[in-house]
Amino acid sequence: MVWTALVTPYQEDGDINYDEFARLLEDQHRAGVDGVLVLGTTGEAPSLSNEEKITLYEFAVKNAPKGLRLMAGTGTNNLNRTAYWTSRVMDMGYEMALVVVPYYLKTSQEGLYRYFETLVSMTDARIMLYNVPTRTGTNMLPDTVLRLARIDNVVGIKEASGSDDAISEIVGKAPEDFLVLSGDDSKTLPFLALGAHGVVSVASNIFPDLVVKMVKGKDRRIHQLLFPLFKALFVEPNPIPVRWAMKLMGYTMGPYRLPLVEPIDSTKDLLVQVLHEIKTQRDAFSPL
Repeated sequence: MVWTALVTPYQEDGDINYDEFARLLEDQHRAGVDGVLVLGTTGEAPSLSNEEKITLYEFAVKNAPKGLRLMAGTGTNNLNRTAYWTSRVMDMGYEMALVVVPYYLKTSQEGLYRYFETLVSMTDARIMLYNVPTRTGTNMLPDTVLRLARIDNVVGIKEASGSDDAISEIVGKAPEDFLVLSGDDSKTLPFLALGAHGVVSVASNIFPDLVVKMVKGKDRRIHQLLFPLFKALFVEPNPIPVRWAMKLMGYTMGPYRLPLVEPIDSTKDLLVQVLHEIKTQRDAFSPL
């Protein structure tokens, strides 16, 4: 299973480029991804105004090709605000909401459990948990995930702690229909070997067909081909490198919104090199 954490393209004046966003939706569908995540971390949700969020959420629903599944990033560090956005996207027609562990306001594991338990009761939405301790400052432990997995409408987790042990514990003890998705491209293949179901990918913005084939075939050759890209996309904070890489691939990304800025020259050079090597080698990987 491959979900692409879509970038948000801008026009030169800084407004959202809806024509390019529609192009992204079409290209992702054509490449065979299962679905896309709208306004996750890679989509720069915190940088958009409330009006921009609503418009983009609605645009994705209206313009997504038939068969392309939709997930919306709705998490904040405020329970009522998270419930508001989660309810809004479910009313718009999204399949599920990705809700991040609340950030800045550090809490206990019991606090995390009660936060998500209350959110489900407030919204009746299908919730995909999102554990990314490098951004939130709090790591949701497997025992807490497993408690939440027993709640109706908590459908899965995007696990970005990078912990093989956490994946093993969650997969081994969660209900069979509880989705476990890697939140790190470089960890996708190892996590699949441990029983995870797929990935919410940054790299699939750039090479969605290759990521799909890697996941479906559990193909180590493609993992090795893409591994330098997986690493290059995080030499600076996401989504700084992926936006530049998308520009190199011919997409109109527009200017960076502060506090994000263009990557440094060494990152730009690295991305040029990595993309060139993948495009040069990809045809040698039969049956790609």
